[in-house]
Amino acid sequence: MIITNEAKEALKEILKEYGKTGIRFSAADNTPVALSLDAPEATDRVEIINGIQVAMDEQALVLLEQVTLDVEETEEGLQLVLVGG
Repeated sequence: MIITNEAKEALKEILKEYGKTGIRFSAADNTPVALSLDAPEATDRVEIINGIQVAMDEQALVLLEQVTLDVEETEEGLQLVLVGG
C-alpha cells in the first residue's frame, strides 16, 4: 500500500480530530475493504506508511498490496479513495 502526501495530510487531520493514532483496514469474505479508526487487533500487521500507522487484517493485507490511498475532491469536500489493485 502507498499513501499519497495528500491522503497523509487528510488522515493527520482526521486522527487529530478524533484523538486516534492510526487507521485500520479490514475485509471479510465477499465484502469491500473497510477503513476505520479502530485500534489494531492482535493478528493485524501494523506498518508505518508515509508517517501514518496502518493496521491491516490478513484479508485486507492481500487486497491492498498494490493499492494507493489518495484523496479526491467531491461536492462534499475531500474524500479518501483507494486506487489500483
